[in-house]
Amino acid sequence: MSPDLPPVLAERLPALRSAAQAEPLGLYLHIPFCLDRCTYCSFATTRDRELQPATVRRLISQVRAWGEALGSPRVDTLYLGGGTPSLLTPAELTELTAAVREAFDLSPLREATFEANPGTVDLAWLQQARGLGWDRVSLGVQALDDGLLGRLGRIHGEAQALEALDLAGRAGFRRRSADLMVGIPGQSLAKVVEDARVLAATGIDHLSIYLLDLDKACPLRADIDAGRLSLPSEDEVADVFEALQEVLPRLGLAPYEISNYARPGAESIHNTRYWERRPYLGLGPSAASQLGAFRWTESAVIPAWADGRGALDLQELDAAEILAETPLLGLRLHRGVAWGALRSEADARHLQPLCDGWEARLHDLAKEGLVVWEGDQVRLSPRGMLLSNGILQMFV
Repeated sequence: MSPDLPPVLAERLPALRSAAQAEPLGLYLHIPFCLDRCTYCSFATTRDRELQPATVRRLISQVRAWGEALGSPRVDTLYLGGGTPSLLTPAELTELTAAVREAFDLSPLREATFEANPGTVDLAWLQQARGLGWDRVSLGVQALDDGLLGRLGRIHGEAQALEALDLAGRAGFRRRSADLMVGIPGQSLAKVVEDARVLAATGIDHLSIYLLDLDKACPLRADIDAGRLSLPSEDEVADVFEALQEVLPRLGLAPYEISNYARPGAESIHNTRYWERRPYLGLGPSAASQLGAFRWTESAVIPAWADGRGALDLQELDAAEILAETPLLGLRLHRGVAWGALRSEADARHLQPLCDGWEARLHDLAKEGLVVWEGDQVRLSPRGMLLSNGILQMFV
């Protein structure tokens, strides 16, 4: 067995391999490097670029080790996230892509996405990525307002964001996604809607709407706590999401998940697998994996991870926890959950009372207009989507 596999996972390898061979996987690779750290960021990232060569070497080693350990399993979605994957050198991107192709069976590949910061891409880099087989780019635009972008600590401005989207199109990317953030201090409802209109007009086929999350320590959180800045109210944020639910479909971007909109057929296949609770393997600092009943997260300490050290957080879920995740995740999707199939699974696992309790509560929520039942399919209403955090707590 390769020394790159932690002993705690090597001991469970037969079960992991069985889960990996049962259906195609999603493969996520984490690139933790950034030119600067955004004021709201609490992810596993670093500005220490001296660590980049060693981290990429370890990531390539992990790709090879896991490909061998799992028996070259089929992979149908790739996702290169970060951090800023667009900081990889052309040689690093080439070597990493080649390692993935050698270690895994990509014959069923349906989508290969990488994230990019608009302030770090040029046409040559994008053309190389497209030539290597990456076919979808997700650009962290966040806002089209230089003042707001400065407040977030972003290294790009509005003009660079729009130029990056144009460059991606010129490089041959027909699948382009943009991120738009809601809840930034000083951001108005009208500005969010206008930014969404401008982004839709660029021809992107996917838009992700993210609520600014300041649950963990970060510079922007400190400014809020000190009273130097203030966040929009919950009602103001809800008004933004309601406005976007109304405006974006008219622009050709239909909602398919609480925070995601796409043109027909352009939904993120990789991200949808998370909401469908399908298997995925994550490699890199802080990357998460889920195979069968096992879920684990790699060390978020980047120097330790690059050196093959660092603690691994492993969970083995029981039958009730696995069952609960189907509605917990699936109700985020606009199509909802096939409740008849869930009920059958509950029967097979002898968990009928648990499922019956959820079902009764969902029928009560339907009377309040928060849930919609269509035969055996259940989904959240538009108002239920706005209140989803509270509703989904029943499955935790």
